[in-house]
Amino acid sequence: MSLPPSASLPADDRQAPVFGEDFLSTLEYLHIVARKILSGQMKAERRSRTKGVSVEFADHRPYSPGDDFRFIDWSIFLRTDQLFLKLFEEEEDLHIYLLLDVSGSSDFGVPYKWHYLRRLTAAIGYLGLASLDRVFVIPIGTSLPKGAAQQVALRGKGKVFRLLSFLEGLKASGPTQLGSCLKTFAGSSRKRGLAVVLSDFYDPTALAGLNALRYQKFEVFCVQVVSPQETNPELLGDLRLLDAETGRWREVTLTESLLRRYREAYDTWINTLENTCRKNGVGYVRARTDQPFSDTVVTMLRRKKFLQ
Repeated sequence: MSLPPSASLPADDRQAPVFGEDFLSTLEYLHIVARKILSGQMKAERRSRTKGVSVEFADHRPYSPGDDFRFIDWSIFLRTDQLFLKLFEEEEDLHIYLLLDVSGSSDFGVPYKWHYLRRLTAAIGYLGLASLDRVFVIPIGTSLPKGAAQQVALRGKGKVFRLLSFLEGLKASGPTQLGSCLKTFAGSSRKRGLAVVLSDFYDPTALAGLNALRYQKFEVFCVQVVSPQETNPELLGDLRLLDAETGRWREVTLTESLLRRYREAYDTWINTLENTCRKNGVGYVRARTDQPFSDTVVTMLRRKKFLQ
């Protein structure tokens, strides 16, 4: 299956537009792919616990004066002489929360990680909008956004331009408290739904935050985005390195031995994150920025816990 031109990222796109001329055609391509993939899955099974009138039987309750006689279960009445009402589950929109890490560690890499994260967020959001789901984009730094202007809530395919404009205006800078923010979000009064966390996950507290989402009955999916320079750095010698989140400089001498220890620690962490997610039933996909973001979205669609 061939991809449209914009599905491949340029070698160094830091100065390129976040969403190029062909980006909308890429989104529509992904929507077509999603429909084909999800047609064989159980995407339509989005039922609330609110009892109403629908086609899916849920339970019974005793009849009360004023209840609609049309929903009396007469088969039970004939057996027991008692009046019981049939209850049904209502289908409702899926609420999709895109929790986007906007910390300074995203402002890095070739291809540019921050562009990649926003393109992924736009693509996932578009799939939700095209399915008439409710899509929320919530930037995460040291805290959750407090005002309506700092986040966006959308419904309907026509809102894609507002989605792109909002993402285009976001900046990646400063530290993050990913675990703390996810815990706060999990404990909020928001309607439960699908929580997609998009981050490089360079925060060990993230695991506790993911667990909090899971315990609070959110469906959780993690998208870990990394750059080739983080996965396999090729730096050697005396260097002065800048911490992208704290702004602190540190002088180091990188040797082959030190790089080997770095790679071991790096592999240990990302494998711990992936294995913990899989063990706890949390969806997980890892993407390098030198891979087309379209491929990442298709991989997500093929995972059972995404957009069901």
